[in-house]
Amino acid sequence: MPPSISSTITNFTHQSSPAPLQITFASLEICSHQNGALRHRVQRKQSRILLQQTPQKGLAELTVLDNLVFSFSFRFQLHSAPTLHEVDMRCLPRPLDQGRLYLDGEKLQLSFRIDAPDPSLRVQVTQVYRGILHLEHRQSTLCGQQR
Repeated sequence: MPPSISSTITNFTHQSSPAPLQITFASLEICSHQNGALRHRVQRKQSRILLQQTPQKGLAELTVLDNLVFSFSFRFQLHSAPTLHEVDMRCLPRPLDQGRLYLDGEKLQLSFRIDAPDPSLRVQVTQVYRGILHLEHRQSTLCGQQR
């Protein structure tokens, strides 16, 4: 049985090691909606995220490595209960906004909006990761680059 996603992430955010943790998931489903209608649904296997501690106490950073358009990072804060979380994404890069992270034992779900000056062009994206396949502690980063 794969490890609990919420426990894995909560344990990482409460440890003192500065080494980033790369998590490879069995599956990723990405759905995009525009004006309430489904635009695209994509499924991928073996998608990765990277977790790392931040200098700010109580915050961690998550980097989405396998996205449809570009990789991006955001910061989040978790509570001490390892079972269920829903938190705001902080420091999302433009044009992303209104981000939420939902976390339970079986899935990690990211929901955010791709903003546009014309409200009819805004796109809502949901990414759902399931099943931890592999955990790997990486070398510490220097100026944002993996060594």
